[in-house]
Amino acid sequence: MEQQQSDIHNKRSNVNESINQKDGEISNILNQQNSVEDEIEKLEAKMADTDQKIKEKEKQIDDTKAEIEKLKAEIKDLKERIEKRNEVLRDRARNIQQNGGSVKFIDVVLGANSFGDLVDRVSAVSTLVGADKQILDEQQADMEKLEADQKKVEEKLDSLNKMLEELEVLKADLKAQNEEKKVLMKELAAQKKHVENEKMSLEEQERVLKEQEAIISKAMADEKARIAEEERKAKEAAEAEKRAQQEAQAKAQEQAKAQEQAKAQEQAKAQEQNQAQTQTQTQSEKSTSAKSQTSGSTPGTNSSNDANLNAGGSGVLSWPASGRLSSGYGGRSGGTHFGIDIANAAGTPIYAAASGVVTRSDYSSSYGNVVYVFHPQLNLTTVYAHMSARSVSSGQNVSEGQKLGEIGNTGESFGNHLHFEVHNGPWSYHGGVNPMGYLK
Repeated sequence: MEQQQSDIHNKRSNVNESINQKDGEISNILNQQNSVEDEIEKLEAKMADTDQKIKEKEKQIDDTKAEIEKLKAEIKDLKERIEKRNEVLRDRARNIQQNGGSVKFIDVVLGANSFGDLVDRVSAVSTLVGADKQILDEQQADMEKLEADQKKVEEKLDSLNKMLEELEVLKADLKAQNEEKKVLMKELAAQKKHVENEKMSLEEQERVLKEQEAIISKAMADEKARIAEEERKAKEAAEAEKRAQQEAQAKAQEQAKAQEQAKAQEQAKAQEQNQAQTQTQTQSEKSTSAKSQTSGSTPGTNSSNDANLNAGGSGVLSWPASGRLSSGYGGRSGGTHFGIDIANAAGTPIYAAASGVVTRSDYSSSYGNVVYVFHPQLNLTTVYAHMSARSVSSGQNVSEGQKLGEIGNTGESFGNHLHFEVHNGPWSYHGGVNPMGYLK
């Protein structure tokens, strides 16, 4: 048991080291998660900013389209003015053509009847020439303005559309990055959950090992107390035997002294008998007669041979429950099965396979209601899992056949059954051996 206690202590140290390692992994994953969350925040901020810019550009595009509509209306008016001027110019051209060509300025001057008429004629010609020139200038300016406005609006709309496309591409890129970060967050969350489950399993192992170490320490103390009690009883028995021997020796000495006194008395009596022959002869005859009457017997003894009883069975453990063997030890879908399953109705009693001490009576996420029993005389540990109820507590001594609980469907279980394991020495994680070779 001291060696087992040392082994358990070493296993606990290894398990605690693994727990610390898992804590480090969890801390590292948390740091990664925090970093990814920061990146996601930044990406979402950029996406929000990009969305705002897209909205602004869309508004600018809407404003530009409105401006284009306004310019279209202006262009329509401008085209109408140009068309009217073109019509005036065409009328002028037709008049000149109908009048036989252009009127010469000198003819207009020489045709004046008076100076006042001359002034009027010059003024009229100047007005006509100026009007024609103004029409042509306005026509040219309107045409240039039309082309410039159209070009400006088209360039602005094209620029806005390009910026909008760039923003849409940026938004799509940010969205893709954000999706990648969210996938990474899911992976980290799954990884964290896996490590936490491993840590929980290790913590459960550490708790079981701790309980086993405490129970074995108690068993060691009980065994030392038993040995001390046996030594005390043996010492008392030895002292009692010594006293008996001394008493027997004293009694023997008293008997020897009494025999010596009797012999002395016989010698004195013989001397008295020598004084009288007749009395001596009579005493001699009487002595001979007494001797002839003395006889002995030897008691007889009877002996008998006890019959050799065969307990039957080749194992050292009793079956823990009645029912059907629904699953054996070894590989199966989902991994190795480190025990056997005995299926029966819920509430079917479960019994201790041998006498021992309960090292664990608890609820486990995987085993459900579970009881571990350590059997010091066999150096074995038995496990009874998926119980609907437990009838014993940790540290309790149990005898073979004592009820431990009832068959159930707790923990990671599918259907009512007892999962039964056997471990050489104390319990160890995934250390179950095939129980069939240990059962009667």
